[in-house]
Amino acid sequence: MVGRPREFDIDQALNAAMETFWAKGYEGTSLNDLMTATGLHKGSIYKAFGDKHSLFISALKRYLEAMRSGKKEILARADTPLGGLRMLAHNIIEMVDDGPCPKGCMAVNALVELAPHDDEVRGIMLDHVRRMRESLEESVVLAQEAGEIGTDRPARLIAVMIMTFIAGLGTTMKGPISKAQAHKLIDAQIEALL
Repeated sequence: MVGRPREFDIDQALNAAMETFWAKGYEGTSLNDLMTATGLHKGSIYKAFGDKHSLFISALKRYLEAMRSGKKEILARADTPLGGLRMLAHNIIEMVDDGPCPKGCMAVNALVELAPHDDEVRGIMLDHVRRMRESLEESVVLAQEAGEIGTDRPARLIAVMIMTFIAGLGTTMKGPISKAQAHKLIDAQIEALL
């Protein structure tokens, strides 16, 4: 006997779940929130994605893959390595700001909320941070070779500084720092790296 085919778009449902977790966090997202966002009944959610934690893991992985893919595109289309780093930083600020109630960065949110006590999330985030650092480090090396950034500091240190600064901005934009201020701070930080 063949089961009934799914009558919904699984990618669309996963994107809706991702947006909900991103806006409300893991603990703040209820099953009712997920049902409302996806338009699915509880049984369909469990059948398609497993439990809430499994759905969150799938949503987090989707977010991180999109983030890395977007980063590659930005760096590839930049005129210079330093220009790519600037564009990437400004793009992240645009992504984490969502009008009057910024969602922050889902990666940073997961790192703060779940990674300290969830081994699976911690492993996913450690891998993501490593991959992002390595990619940024490559761009910094190219910028140093082009004479756009000084060589007095190691490329890895500069990459970590950029990541830490952007993550901090993404978090504080949920409260006291506006998007306009964040963009000015990004420019000031990049100028300090030169």
